[in-house]
Amino acid sequence: MAVSVKTQEHIRRRLALALPKWGALAGGAGALALSILFTSQALHYVIVSDTNGGRQRVLTAADDPDALLEQTGTPPLGEHDEVVWTQTPDGEELQVRRAYTVQVTADGQTQPVITTGATAAELLAQLGIAYGENDHLTPAADEVVPEGTPLVLQRVEYREYTQDEVVPAERQEIPTSLFYRKQTKEMLLQQGSDGLDTVTYREVYIDGEWAETQEVDRVTQVAMVPTIVKVYGEQAPVSEFVGPEIEDGAPVEGVAAVYSGQRATGYSASATAKGASGRRLTYGTVAINPNVIPYGSLLYITSDDGRFVYGYAYAADTGTAMMEGHAFIDLYYETYSESVDNAVIPVTVYVLDDETAAQYKAENDAILERLLSD
Repeated sequence: MAVSVKTQEHIRRRLALALPKWGALAGGAGALALSILFTSQALHYVIVSDTNGGRQRVLTAADDPDALLEQTGTPPLGEHDEVVWTQTPDGEELQVRRAYTVQVTADGQTQPVITTGATAAELLAQLGIAYGENDHLTPAADEVVPEGTPLVLQRVEYREYTQDEVVPAERQEIPTSLFYRKQTKEMLLQQGSDGLDTVTYREVYIDGEWAETQEVDRVTQVAMVPTIVKVYGEQAPVSEFVGPEIEDGAPVEGVAAVYSGQRATGYSASATAKGASGRRLTYGTVAINPNVIPYGSLLYITSDDGRFVYGYAYAADTGTAMMEGHAFIDLYYETYSESVDNAVIPVTVYVLDDETAAQYKAENDAILERLLSD
């Protein structure tokens, strides 16, 4: 449908009047959008932290540290204070590092140095003080020196020297209840001799004064030989063989037979001697009548009054006295002197059953092997 010329003219006039208003509105809206965009870009979160205490997070458009300190109520910066910007997941952080004084003592002098949190090494470098690898720093070189803590540098010097030293012969005692009749008796088994060592010492000096002497090396030139003696030991067994625990002078388990008030004598033989059973003789082997106590039986032998303890032993030998009944048991010693000291002792002999004896066989075999190899 065709629009009349009059209608067209009317529309043109209306548009002419409306366009300036819409243009103004559009321009205002654009300016507002730009203003909002600028403001949103300028505002940001900042955490302001102070080493003297205090930590705040603010939304701000300020980037100037002084303005931020004023905005958060944080005391202003002092003459030597520092600020450090860091990036955090929540935004930026403005760290205010307050200056403090550290007293540094080195080479006999103490002097102050101002810092906001430096390590001991950095503070010494700041003062132009060098230190060596042996010197001692408190706090350590890589540690930050906190406020109120002094920094101390101690000069450490080492001086080494070497000298020969005599090593006096040690005395080793083997206790035995065999000497219960004469408890002051001692039996020399090995005469000792002094040794000789070459020893290196290190003297430590701190700030020029001796602090300690350390032994850093020792080389044996002549080995020390100990003096070994047997001495009296109350109820100390002659034998090293083991068996069940002893309570009130008797084994707590496994006893198959008990022979009380029996006559015990002592004997000795050559170092390589074997008993009638074929077993090598050593402390802890005894002679018996095999018709009464079979060879290989594990026994426990003690005097009737408990003052003498031969201990655990194996039936390994026999003799005329046992077979004729002049003695019930003959106790073996590795020295003739000890066999004489034994003389005649009334003893109680406990015979252990085979099952109990078997529990200690491996351990006693190891003891026998060691005794024979010594």
